[in-house]
Amino acid sequence: MNEKVLEGIIKLLAIIANIEGSAGNKRAIIEKFLRSHINQFEANKALFLFDEYVGINDKSGLKEAKAVALKLKNELSKKQRIIILVHLVELVLADQEVSDIEDGFMITVCEALNIKEKFYNIIKEYIAQNDATELTSDNILLINERKDSSVYKVKHRYHAELDTTLAVLRFPETEMYFVRLMLPTKDLTMSGDQLNWEHIYAFAPGNTIQGSEMDPLYYSEVVSHFLNKDDEAKVSFEANNISYYFPNGGKGLHNVNIAEESGKLVALMGASGSGKSTLLNVLNGNLAPQIGSVKINGIDIYRFKEDVQGVIGYVPQDDLLIEDLSVYQNLFYAARLCFGKASDEEIDKKVEWTLRNLGLFEIRELRVGNALDKTISGGQRKRLNIGLELLRQPSILFVDEPTSGLSSRDSENIIDLLRQLSLMGKLIFVVIHQPSSDIFKIFDKLVVLDVGGYQIYYGNPVAALMYFRTMVNDIDREEDSVCTNCGNVKVEEIFNIIENRVVDEFGNDTPVRKVPPNVWYNMFTESTKLPSVQKVLTKPPSSLDIPKRWKQVRTFATRDLLAKLNNHQYLAINLLQAPLLAFILAFIVRYYQVDELTGTGGYDFSENKNLPAFIFMSIIVAIFMGLTVSAEEIIKDAKILKRESYLELSRFSYLFSKILILFGLSAIQTLLYVLVGHYILEIKDMTLTYWVVLFSSSCFANMLGLNISATFNSVITIYILIPLLLIPQLLLGGVVVKFDDINPFLASKHGFVPFIADIITSRWAFEAISVSQFKDNEYEKDFYEYDRMKAEADYKRVYYIPALRSKLEKAMLLKSNEEEQEEYKEELQLLQSEINKEHVETPKITCNVVEQINVEDFEMELVDSVGNYLSELHSYYNRLYKASTRAKDKEVAKQIDRIGREAFTKRLRMYHNESVMKMVTNTTSEERIIEYDGQLIQKIYPIYQTPPKGYYEFAFMAHFFAPRKYIFGRYVSTLAFNIGFIWTLTLLLYGTLYFNFFRGVGNFYSNIFQRRKVKH
Repeated sequence: MNEKVLEGIIKLLAIIANIEGSAGNKRAIIEKFLRSHINQFEANKALFLFDEYVGINDKSGLKEAKAVALKLKNELSKKQRIIILVHLVELVLADQEVSDIEDGFMITVCEALNIKEKFYNIIKEYIAQNDATELTSDNILLINERKDSSVYKVKHRYHAELDTTLAVLRFPETEMYFVRLMLPTKDLTMSGDQLNWEHIYAFAPGNTIQGSEMDPLYYSEVVSHFLNKDDEAKVSFEANNISYYFPNGGKGLHNVNIAEESGKLVALMGASGSGKSTLLNVLNGNLAPQIGSVKINGIDIYRFKEDVQGVIGYVPQDDLLIEDLSVYQNLFYAARLCFGKASDEEIDKKVEWTLRNLGLFEIRELRVGNALDKTISGGQRKRLNIGLELLRQPSILFVDEPTSGLSSRDSENIIDLLRQLSLMGKLIFVVIHQPSSDIFKIFDKLVVLDVGGYQIYYGNPVAALMYFRTMVNDIDREEDSVCTNCGNVKVEEIFNIIENRVVDEFGNDTPVRKVPPNVWYNMFTESTKLPSVQKVLTKPPSSLDIPKRWKQVRTFATRDLLAKLNNHQYLAINLLQAPLLAFILAFIVRYYQVDELTGTGGYDFSENKNLPAFIFMSIIVAIFMGLTVSAEEIIKDAKILKRESYLELSRFSYLFSKILILFGLSAIQTLLYVLVGHYILEIKDMTLTYWVVLFSSSCFANMLGLNISATFNSVITIYILIPLLLIPQLLLGGVVVKFDDINPFLASKHGFVPFIADIITSRWAFEAISVSQFKDNEYEKDFYEYDRMKAEADYKRVYYIPALRSKLEKAMLLKSNEEEQEEYKEELQLLQSEINKEHVETPKITCNVVEQINVEDFEMELVDSVGNYLSELHSYYNRLYKASTRAKDKEVAKQIDRIGREAFTKRLRMYHNESVMKMVTNTTSEERIIEYDGQLIQKIYPIYQTPPKGYYEFAFMAHFFAPRKYIFGRYVSTLAFNIGFIWTLTLLLYGTLYFNFFRGVGNFYSNIFQRRKVKH
């Protein structure tokens, strides 16, 4: 209060006091008022000033009073105006009467101070009426030892051994309280000051009224009588004998008991490691205690979770805000997840009401930001976090260290807000660490825990200091807990007493405490009677109306999309990343020859040796982009998910919304990549094929990223894992290490892809694009069937049949060699097996003696028969080769006639790439045919070789670059099969994500490790 304001108040008091010449009688009241608001020196100065002003005559006083009040109106808060009004009325009623002149003065002052006249009348009745039975206002509470309250027309509270009647006046708009004695007594004190029945006293948080015979009367007990309404749904909360053990066997809580009801603000305090947060999480349902129960209205919250859905709210210490949304948007989308049937207009009203109550309406459009990009203050962030819970109006709210990291002013604002919520009928538990005196006095109840989770105090906060002093026989134990001069409570002294150390012979503190936690606990159980509450047996109220799954999907997706769109840095990086990588990669691999003499040369797609490398690296890039955009998606929402877990929202809806957004982003990224890469490398008419395969690969990576994001608790761990996930994609994609050259321990049958590579997405994607690039381009698709027949015939006549002849000749040589009989048998078995296979492919040419190709029946005369068969077979494939060659030549000539040789050649160079052809036909390999496991395996022309049908409807095994695959009784193109298989892997990853499989596995092994650690 500045001097100018004080001078105005003194002048106003003097004018009122001087009405009808009664200033002298009222000077004592003014002196009491001044000494309760300013220090003694300033009070003496003000009284001197008052004495100067009392000379103003009555006639000019009214005009002067109005002028002074109008000036004060702009300097005083609503609470200060009420205080002044109360003391002005007290002055007027010093002689127990209000004259017409005084009444007119007071009405004029009320108008000038913008105070409703009804408040003046309520105060006048409150002060003037000495007959308690005649008081009528709903905002008055009478307190005495009378049990029968039927004679009163106002609220009443019984309090044993109170030898007078206390009248408490409440101002609901400002939540202020005043107290007076209806009958004289010398036995009552408030915060060290004796109560005088002639005066009115402000009754503030932390005040305690005490008498020699009666139990202390606490501020919170008085306030609760005004707040408890019979028509409001109540909740009773009971935590009985709670004990909690950590997974490693350590004890977190020891036999904790709490019993509370609606309208209370309860503080949980204790030193570090005492179990405050553990207790909060046990009480709110996050951690199930091994011993004891937690009940709301008699319902066990762990056994019947669905019955208390929406009743509990939780505000953890950390932020639960979406940084890239505005203050309004954070609340709006939280509300949409709580109220499924409410329209957007109704939700908007709820959000606006919450913003105004939180004092955040003016900053509603500001982006929330983070620690490095601040747009709102720390106090505003805390209030917004509380607002997320306030929106849905939970009956019980748990708040973990709301004042951590805030200034003292912001801390007071936050606790004031929580106090207001408790006044609205909420039961609020707050973990708080070393609060200021003003904050400490606001709480209704205090629970103190000691190291090891021992409960060592449960009661009124102001009485805590006296309790601990008494327990250790402190010499100041009779001293009042509240300082009589400053009104402060020495909160830090409580913990100094609890943690007081034994000193050594040199006077230094030792690590040993004078009173160990278990001793404090025993003192508490022996000296304190545990409270009880009136049990409410009705189902606790819940305003929740959780939306249906698909509405949740829409809300989650919209919220996530808006957050990403508002994060311009994230958006720019993820949209520019793909075209930039495409440009770098395509520009580097854009190979063409330059004439050494002229220095000229032009790019030719058909001669670009690096196209296979581009295809493979494009797949790696797609997987990389898919991983990076998804790797943080769930871990960054972990805290928000923890809060929303109280709503029992659909996990499917949350995950599906994430997948929708990520798949959409991956679709855009891969499309941009393909467009830029194809433009630079001049890849024609394959855009859709490349995009579908790269998009599918990126979606697989999205799901992989979401899995690791859901599994680990550290972003650093996740980004360390990304290279570990990419390296197998590089090594087992079929390019860096050929499958024939892989470690034999990992290898599969020759001619087939190793099993370990079959779970690698890059292998399926690379094969799909490579096969399609070769056989489905605008040039090759007209000639593929001719080339396939030529290749098949060429393989058989050049490699396969000569190999069979070689086997036949070798068998003839080994027949007479006794030492090589085993090898002789193997040669005959291979020969017989291969001829039987050939019978299937060429049923018109048969070998009649094939059944006799065995050790017992094979004679020299069979050699000629088998040789003739092979010759006939050779002739057949020669004819087939020539026929397919002629057919292709005919088709070529036909197209040249139709479009011209130059156009035909141009089309060839535009669509056909030599490097891709060499890769998929394997013509550069020295091995054209090999023998493995008793059979001949074709290595050349894999792109023309159809894999055999399997034993089952689904033939998983196939060679690399096979043109088609067998599935469910039919052949499908490799492109379709591989894309389908990538999506199958993606669906499997969705399953592991939905059921949190990998986190479950990790937790299982972690628990085993912890148990072993405890044993050792």
